[in-house]
Amino acid sequence: MQKTLIAILIVALCAVGGGWAYTAWKGQQTAAVVPATLPPPAKPAAKGASADAVADAAAGNAVDAQQGPQPEAAKDATTEEPKAEGVKFTYEYVPPRDPALQEAYDFSVKIDILHRLPEVNAMDGLLMLPGPLHLITAECKQTNAFYSPTKHELVLCYEMVEMLIKIGASLGEQNQDDSFSARFLLANTRFIMLHEFGHALIDMLSLPSTGREEDSADQLASSLMLMFMAPNESPGDLAENLRLAGLFFVLNTKEQYGAADFADEHSLGQQRFYNLMCMLYGRDPGKYLRLVTSGMLPEDRAQRCPTESSRITTAWAKLLLPHIAPKYQMSGEEAQKRYEEAKRKQEENAESPYVR
Repeated sequence: MQKTLIAILIVALCAVGGGWAYTAWKGQQTAAVVPATLPPPAKPAAKGASADAVADAAAGNAVDAQQGPQPEAAKDATTEEPKAEGVKFTYEYVPPRDPALQEAYDFSVKIDILHRLPEVNAMDGLLMLPGPLHLITAECKQTNAFYSPTKHELVLCYEMVEMLIKIGASLGEQNQDDSFSARFLLANTRFIMLHEFGHALIDMLSLPSTGREEDSADQLASSLMLMFMAPNESPGDLAENLRLAGLFFVLNTKEQYGAADFADEHSLGQQRFYNLMCMLYGRDPGKYLRLVTSGMLPEDRAQRCPTESSRITTAWAKLLLPHIAPKYQMSGEEAQKRYEEAKRKQEENAESPYVR
């Protein structure tokens, strides 16, 4: 369900945001179709396939070999063959060697933190990657999260989990909010891992990236969070998640910066915060007007945000569209229809103007 929703949003955005991209992609798909008279090459059994399924596939290949080419039959078989799904991810919790990180490890396993990343989990099996992507939690000897190009691994460090828990607990205590720590942790692991996922896609799919890759990864993270907003999430939930992610950037800023900070590949913490708020406000200025009236987003910047947010989100959708697995491909019209249905469900979850 989640994969289908992401695919719907990507296709719908391209169909609405730029018809040429969708038309070009469909042309590529048509050009890539193998003529029905040519029998498709035998495919290896998918991992986890049943013995009966493997036997049936083997029997079918044997019959085809005995009977020879049958154009009409091959055509029928092609239309009935299940469409291919994308490459699946793997998930692993690596036990730490440092006893001080055991609590962070136990916590990560208990809540299954790698499966609490809605957008990343929804992309699992959606894209035709050149190989599997591995999501792991591990001891890193530093507070970090990163993508390893050589191993195709997205790594969430226990040191990072530990720090997010401590910051969330401290802020929750200040605000007398018992649930704040959990919300802060989940919102930030969600954004952080999406950011690293952006690096993974740029690397594995050889996606073009103009400007700094770190900024592009931030833009993918915010774009997917804006695109994906699940049916059980409200606009308020989305705003809170991005606000908490931005708050982490603000908390990790310095009072004074030196040459190394300005030369760093990352934008400054305050800049990353305002970029997130701009993406959110630009998504729906009417719903998120409070970002401006409360002073969280300067009015001068806010004026450009609707165009900026739309361009960035649509650009990422166009980059991902050619890599969607056949199983989740659909027409622009179908995607737009299903997108409107999903949008109606989201609006049903909007906050009521009264308290029950």
